[in-house]
Amino acid sequence: MLGYATVTVLVPIQLQGRQSGYLCGNYTSTPCCTNGERASHVVVVTFADLQRSSCVGCINNKKRSQTRGARKNLWVELQTKPYLMLRSVRIQEKNVSRSELNLVLYDAQEVCESEIVCKKFLFEKDKDHTNDIVPYFVHCVQEAYQERAASKLKDSCIRLIRLMIKLFLILLWIPKFILENLHSVLVMRFDYSSSALQQLLLRISQLEKLHQELQVKKRTLLSGRLLTMIMVDILIGIAGASIISNYASVNDIYTYFCSWTKMLASIVHRLLEWLSGVPAGLKLNQPLTQALSAFFSYHVHLWRLYLELADPLLRGLAWVLVWLGMCGASVQVAILSDLFDLATLHLYCFYVYGARIHMLQISLLGSQWRAFRGRKWNPLKQRVDSYDIGGHVSLTRVLTAVVFTLVIFLLPTTTIYYMVFVLLRVGLNLMRGMMAFTIWLLNINPLYLFLLNITNSNRIKGDIFFSTVAGEEVGKECKEAVTAPLVVQLHTWPTALSEVLLHAHAQVFPHRPSPNWKFIFSSIMFGEDLL
Repeated sequence: MLGYATVTVLVPIQLQGRQSGYLCGNYTSTPCCTNGERASHVVVVTFADLQRSSCVGCINNKKRSQTRGARKNLWVELQTKPYLMLRSVRIQEKNVSRSELNLVLYDAQEVCESEIVCKKFLFEKDKDHTNDIVPYFVHCVQEAYQERAASKLKDSCIRLIRLMIKLFLILLWIPKFILENLHSVLVMRFDYSSSALQQLLLRISQLEKLHQELQVKKRTLLSGRLLTMIMVDILIGIAGASIISNYASVNDIYTYFCSWTKMLASIVHRLLEWLSGVPAGLKLNQPLTQALSAFFSYHVHLWRLYLELADPLLRGLAWVLVWLGMCGASVQVAILSDLFDLATLHLYCFYVYGARIHMLQISLLGSQWRAFRGRKWNPLKQRVDSYDIGGHVSLTRVLTAVVFTLVIFLLPTTTIYYMVFVLLRVGLNLMRGMMAFTIWLLNINPLYLFLLNITNSNRIKGDIFFSTVAGEEVGKECKEAVTAPLVVQLHTWPTALSEVLLHAHAQVFPHRPSPNWKFIFSSIMFGEDLL
């Protein structure tokens, strides 16, 4: 309750100036009173109607009081001209003293259109709301205005959008099944996750979530954000496809892609030739570096042959990249990311070879060093144990010393190759991470919420506070003081944008891609896992 009054009446300011009518609303009171305490009552007036059925009071701008209505336990008389005030309140056949009354004025439109306020002030059916009136008040107002404030035009648009999305989902049922199985095969068999397949499946999930949100036949922050995000993504994709088709053809794009991959292969080949000599003045093991250079150069040759054999597939992917703009720019960027992976597959293979050779030598150094000291690794107990080598001490130590010396002299050469390939791998991952970040930005797109925040829309208002209203502020034409002891104005305040983003969030919005620095450094230093 507000103040020390026993009856609080909440009235919408939209009734200001209304000539006549019956007040419709809800009423609650304290379930039971003990120790002689007076019962507390809350009356929420939602709107005024010309029909007398199920009313809680009436509007009376005359000097004489009207007879009490059909509802026996409650009757409220409200004056609306020249200002809003309570004339009388009768509860259980008794008039309530004006010193025990509170009048709370509120803007019904702000409360009805807000989606966040009902989430912040949760209504519990069996709870006593006389001491906490806000959840009960919000529930009554939004429930009463949900059907009255519905617009036929908005309902028709929502039905049309829902029907179109349902048709899309029906048409995409078989493609979704195929894409899910293809994605699972790539992950399970080849340990590769395609960005394009992930984005297509995510877009279908977003459409399914949007259809679920629109089934309630009203706008929500989540449905508006999803619809705006999908439309903006598709518009950017169509614009990109139109620009490409106007200024270049798909064959030109594919030709540029082939020339770029060939140029990349030539750069890698020159890098291998540089490593086979004296890179940066470093003295390397010539037989080993020439053998490694020849091995990787042959791999580059195989890569060029692979590009020639995969020409039809890559040309088809180029067509898909352009014309899948209808699915959105995020799908185009995802396909571009997959093409980038295909173009740099040989560099990933170089990194894997270099990492395995380098870490093999590191593990050999460790094992030979332990063997030279008469110790060994126990895989069952996961620890280093000592062992007795008997009469072969000298021979074992000689062999371990020879192997240790060979490995430590060959280690700088393999380390140089490993460091070069690690730098290439990190650079490629940075570029792929930038594409993943672009896809994430296109998928979360909070443009709709930004526009609501800029326009100070009622839909994002969720904070409620009260302010007292002086007698002369209730109506400009008022010349006498308000008879009620306390007149309070209920205000709503826009919620912070960060909180609005949390309210309009769902599982269909991907998480922000962030590098796992601990995993990256451990992979580079120890090589147990690959980048």
